[in-house]
Amino acid sequence: MAALAAIAIIGTAATLLFRSDGEQKPAASVPSAPLSAPRSVAPSTVLSIGSNYDRLLPGSSPRGSTLIGGETNHLAFADEVAQALFAYDPSTDFQARNADLLRAAAPTPWGDPESLALDLTKYTPAGPALDSIRNQGTTVTVSLTDVAVSMWASKKLAAIGASSGTYGIDITGTQTIATISGAPVTVPVQMGITVACPPATQSCTLDRVFPQHLQDALGSR
Repeated sequence: MAALAAIAIIGTAATLLFRSDGEQKPAASVPSAPLSAPRSVAPSTVLSIGSNYDRLLPGSSPRGSTLIGGETNHLAFADEVAQALFAYDPSTDFQARNADLLRAAAPTPWGDPESLALDLTKYTPAGPALDSIRNQGTTVTVSLTDVAVSMWASKKLAAIGASSGTYGIDITGTQTIATISGAPVTVPVQMGITVACPPATQSCTLDRVFPQHLQDALGSR
């Protein structure tokens, strides 16, 4: 069975991660980048999160890459993806942010970079929405309350013999939206992502992004 070609068995929109191909494919190389020491995050099915991130927002510098650098823990990687997509301010270069995420795309056959690029457009303000962010000085921070391996996705992957290192991950949190013209507003957010991490790939890579938890986004397809 193909490893990251594993969860589109439940529907064409469910990505290569969910497709069964009938034979095992070798681990693919990820885009070349210096490998840094992985963070010391204990292996688990749930990453404990409780505070806002106070760091340079992703996309603020086109030269910056928060995702390439050898992250090997699937939950820490999922956290970084969520932070990149949910947090921004008027200075954020959304195209640079998307380019950063696409550099972390899982290569074929493990992922579907073209579909990932389409996913990212749903998180990319443009036109009047982008003008409003800049004119209103909108700053959005996110507090992630739950980053966990989806048990639903795990069962789907196990059923088709997906190899170790492929995960579906559900993310839950709260965005705080502040502008120059009003009081901050908080809104709940959810996301589901599919990733390929070691031993499937050398370091964690991103396959697809969904605007709901995976079972809600893909379960009926």
